[in-house]
Amino acid sequence: MMIFLYFLLIIVIIALIITINSFISFIWLRVPFVTTPKWVIEKFVDKIDLKNNSIVYDLGCGDAKVLFALEKKFPNLKLIGYELAWWPYVVAKLKIKLKKSKIKILHQNFYKANFSDADIIFCYLIDTVMPKLESQLKIQLKPGAKVFSYGFKFPNWQPAEIIPNPLKPKGSKINFYQK
Repeated sequence: MMIFLYFLLIIVIIALIITINSFISFIWLRVPFVTTPKWVIEKFVDKIDLKNNSIVYDLGCGDAKVLFALEKKFPNLKLIGYELAWWPYVVAKLKIKLKKSKIKILHQNFYKANFSDADIIFCYLIDTVMPKLESQLKIQLKPGAKVFSYGFKFPNWQPAEIIPNPLKPKGSKINFYQK
């Protein structure tokens, strides 16, 4: 009986830590962790065609679901994710270790990064971060670089294509930009 109570206490503590982390992440980062829908990952992975040594960044990568899907289809890509919230970052790092993946996850602020080597950027963020990110990417990206943003548009950069949700055409879309 005591073992069960200890086990239950551990589960409650873990759930409390995850909840507190989510709340703190939302207050501090202003971007909650929300997993990328499966259809977005499938459309994104199907849409791109890359060379073996291409570099792909996922900004606010969460548990790195998008990067793992890319690695499965394109095993020779250089895949880099940025995640500031510690819980999804830890989950991503554990998944990388368990799968013996070459994906690199950085626990850093992507506003301080240089994306001049990027071939593709993927992001699923929120509207409040898009203006600053747009300015950064317009300065740093090389000609021909592509940006895919799910759910939120850049305020001044016109998408080259808007990819709708096949199940909910009026729902959130993938906005595709090219420099």
